[in-house]
Amino acid sequence: MKILVTSSTGLTGKAVVKAMASKGMDVRAMVHSDKKAKEMLGLGAIDTIAGDIASYDDLLSAMRGMDAVYYICPTAREDEAEIGKLAVKAAKEVGINRFIYQSVLHSIEPELSHHRQKLEVERALVDSGLVYTIGQPAPFMQNILNSREALISGKIFVQKFFREIDSKNRINLIDVKDFGNCVAEIALGNMYHYATLEFCGPDNLSASEMLSAMEKVIGQKIELKYISDDEMRKSMAGKNVPEYSIETLLKMFHHYNGGDFCGSPFVTAAILKRTPTTFFEFLKKELK
Repeated sequence: MKILVTSSTGLTGKAVVKAMASKGMDVRAMVHSDKKAKEMLGLGAIDTIAGDIASYDDLLSAMRGMDAVYYICPTAREDEAEIGKLAVKAAKEVGINRFIYQSVLHSIEPELSHHRQKLEVERALVDSGLVYTIGQPAPFMQNILNSREALISGKIFVQKFFREIDSKNRINLIDVKDFGNCVAEIALGNMYHYATLEFCGPDNLSASEMLSAMEKVIGQKIELKYISDDEMRKSMAGKNVPEYSIETLLKMFHHYNGGDFCGSPFVTAAILKRTPTTFFEFLKKELK
């Protein structure tokens, strides 16, 4: 199978490219610039193509000659729904046999603008006439280690999921490597045509449960530090993140803080044919 992976240089794209290549698929990695080409070839892609995911002509060029597309759109873009629909249109024009779309867990959640945009793309895909699969992953475990140095050196878990150690909200996390392996299986299997699948890890975690797992791995007491909205705005603005994206992500975290964001590991376990990686197992590998 020849398959295009868009937005291939991000956390998920790399995991998907590597997993697909390991299963013998001919992966074309769409990159933003040729500077990333060597890295993607090193992960197993057979070729790369540079282009803008928001350009219809670039999407057509990237999809030509491919049997299938694994479509990822960078999250929290103001035009996410619009460019997702462009990708669906391009796939129809070039005669793509299979379109696999990476959406988000609980895309029906009305309060979150990037969820609503992904839901619009889901609807466009369902109505497109294409053979599709929609994958809805939970947040990835890898993202909670963005402040790895603070955790390892300072014994501080810097995060925005929980306001305090006694917060009652829970969140599901999945190891991106498990998700990548699931996606590779889906791409190869006809039984997943027209399916909408939720991908979750085995645990719906509270703040105290996360800290407990970290303390067991590190062997020391860990402090929980909640990032304020102002701190997050300042940090992201310093990285030239657009204001729309910043406010969209802040709304997402407010939603996480206000209640559970839980899911079931059933689909992930069924596809992997094993229990998905637990948070504790993930930490043991990542913090060794």
